[in-house]
Amino acid sequence: MVADSSFIVEGLLKDPELLREEDIITLDLSVYEVANSVWKHQHLLKDLRDGTRYLMIFHGLLETNKIRVVRPSLGLMERSYALAARNGLPIYDAVFIALALEVGAALKTYDRRQAAVMRKESAR
Repeated sequence: MVADSSFIVEGLLKDPELLREEDIITLDLSVYEVANSVWKHQHLLKDLRDGTRYLMIFHGLLETNKIRVVRPSLGLMERSYALAARNGLPIYDAVFIALALEVGAALKTYDRRQAAVMRKESAR
């Protein structure tokens, strides 16, 4: 499965079962988005006491390849750009869809618009 940042944050902060699935793939972009979300929960929303603990858990998932991070190729970037233009979607959302389509995997996300575009693009 390809997991976007919203899915990883949900699994990290609320439902660890989400991250138990084998072969989770994400983009390098999500490392920073996840870290930013943890920071936001601790320092702005104030619903976490120790965000560092969650960063350590996340880092462990990355280090053990439980969550495999990939860098986008030129081809993936081009497909993401076209997909974003076709659907009026930001590139940083489109790239997760393009990756899922490229590897033939499900996209796991909590972003309803992103999920709808994934369904539409999968049917093409």
